[in-house]
Amino acid sequence: MGRTANTTGILFLLLFFMAFFTTIIYLFSRSFRSEAPGEPIEELAVPFWKTNIILQVYPRSLYDAITDGTGDLVAVSVVMDVRLKRSLSDSHRKTAKRKKQPWWQREIIYQIYPRSFLDVKGKGTGGLKGITSKVDYLRDLGVGVVWLSPIYASPMKDFGYDISNFTAIDPIFGNMEEFEELVTTFHQYGLKVVMDFVPNHSSDQHEWFVKSVKQEDPYTDYYIWANSKGTDDSGSPIPPNNWLSVFRGSAWEWNEERGQFYYHQFLAEQPDLNFRSQAVKEEMKTVLKFWLEKGVDGFRVDAILHLFEVEDLSLDEPEVPGSENPEDYASLDHIYTTDLPETLNVLQEWRHLLDQYPDKLLMVEVYTDKIDVLMKYYGNETIPLADFPFNFLLIERLKDRSQLTGEYLRDAVGLWLDNLPDGKWASWVLGNHDVGRVSSRVGEDLVDALNMLNLLLPGTPVTYYGEEIGMQNTFISWEDTQDPLGCRWGPEHYQEYSRDPARTPMQWDNSNFAGFSDASETWLPVNPNYKTVNVAAQIMAQASHLKVYQELAVLRKDEVFLKGNVTFPIITEDIFSFLRFLDNSNWYLVVINTSQRSVEANLLQDSIQELPHKATVVLRSTSDTSESTQPGLEVPLDKLPLTSGEGMVLLLPPGN
Repeated sequence: MGRTANTTGILFLLLFFMAFFTTIIYLFSRSFRSEAPGEPIEELAVPFWKTNIILQVYPRSLYDAITDGTGDLVAVSVVMDVRLKRSLSDSHRKTAKRKKQPWWQREIIYQIYPRSFLDVKGKGTGGLKGITSKVDYLRDLGVGVVWLSPIYASPMKDFGYDISNFTAIDPIFGNMEEFEELVTTFHQYGLKVVMDFVPNHSSDQHEWFVKSVKQEDPYTDYYIWANSKGTDDSGSPIPPNNWLSVFRGSAWEWNEERGQFYYHQFLAEQPDLNFRSQAVKEEMKTVLKFWLEKGVDGFRVDAILHLFEVEDLSLDEPEVPGSENPEDYASLDHIYTTDLPETLNVLQEWRHLLDQYPDKLLMVEVYTDKIDVLMKYYGNETIPLADFPFNFLLIERLKDRSQLTGEYLRDAVGLWLDNLPDGKWASWVLGNHDVGRVSSRVGEDLVDALNMLNLLLPGTPVTYYGEEIGMQNTFISWEDTQDPLGCRWGPEHYQEYSRDPARTPMQWDNSNFAGFSDASETWLPVNPNYKTVNVAAQIMAQASHLKVYQELAVLRKDEVFLKGNVTFPIITEDIFSFLRFLDNSNWYLVVINTSQRSVEANLLQDSIQELPHKATVVLRSTSDTSESTQPGLEVPLDKLPLTSGEGMVLLLPPGN
């Protein structure tokens, strides 16, 4: 009996110290744990005693591991050891998966529409020299990546998206030497250069198409050709099916010389390439390699949904019930011409090609309202595809102010984050060359707030040139309209469809043509508001959209925005908010008043999680001139004053 008691005592002490030190190691590892970039978004960490059930253990009655008729600490230790080993194992697995954060996750992408950025040659159209000359501005703005809309050789029927030579620079923009100078200069300043890649179609003036018309091998099948299915009453050939162009009307154009129709999902001057041809796939890989060897840092793939069509060209696409205009692209359900499975196979080949070069970015344009389709383009761990598809949800959901509420904004943001595949990275886009300026869509008072959202949510933000100063749509008369999409709708409806209003020259200062050009006229008119809305004026102003943007770009370098988690504590009709947090880092609360009136928000009452009573203002919209909310001051979270459309970035006190 004495020996048994003695043995039990020794075991008791041994197991006690094992459990104690294992617990210390576990807690120590937890204190340094944080989510790696790209890992699934987790909810805000709260004390363990708020989220766990407390189980009281009476050791004598739990389990007899020593078989002496009495429960003992061996059983407790076994339970603890299994739990701790599993937790530590999970932590180690996460650590093993972590890699160095890619540059495209750390940087802001800035889209430049080259025709409209800066003209230094007096032609009225912007070019490469003008872009290169603004490298200081771009660096000081805080962006890290410049994405160039097409600068390839082109007849300009669709302003560069109709390409006649995929490996040449159009003289409108400059030459190859100037492009190489741009890349070299940007790299010297630490900026990346990303190009538009337009694989779906070429210009009808491309050498490939000219030879395909003549049926010269190997170009005979470089494009999608089909026989007529008969003639109409007037003797004109009838297209093989009912497929429509994005730009209205039939997607088939008769070529008299070849005696066949060719397919074009956009303009007739933009014939679709045939990606069922291995030769075409190899040609486009050669194009990618050409620009990679020139030093570009990645590509944005244009219109990738349209890459393939079904092989049976006799199939008609089903009509959408209730469609009023049979010529309109939206009148058909495009089940045979968009998002075919073969598209992902080609994207996989491009991913493999880019991975042969170090640190290259591949992002894709996928215009669809089907979230499951969008997420496919990420691929998975086994078959990675794009680094990210463009997230157009904010563009699609924010077409005008009437749609904007806190709940509506939360739904738009959550739809992407909630469906994001494990380990993948989000992107955020407020505007581009195909939609109206965000300031005109939802209001000038929201410019700063939406830039806060765009730059501080988890993911890569994309900024369209001029959004940093709040540029607005410009009225373009029918006579001055350049956009082929607007022109196809005629003088009565062109304003509903033209993309010209968002493509006007960058507003640099209040001199002639906003400092964009010394020419006698510009390719599109400059917005008359350039006298007050321009870069120079906002640099000189005490507070401006530009300065808020610059401060946001600096703030985004904080680790919490690059690697931290996100929750949405206060969502009401008027208020949208999100909290960025990370262990051993600052915690920031971003609050946006989506309404068109001033409000006094009680964030403590409406919050779904505990918040401190006060926080410190870091940034606020330029519309807020109150002395009580100046940056650096503490504000009460139960009576937070916000002007119409205002955004505010708040620093929470330590210990939250």
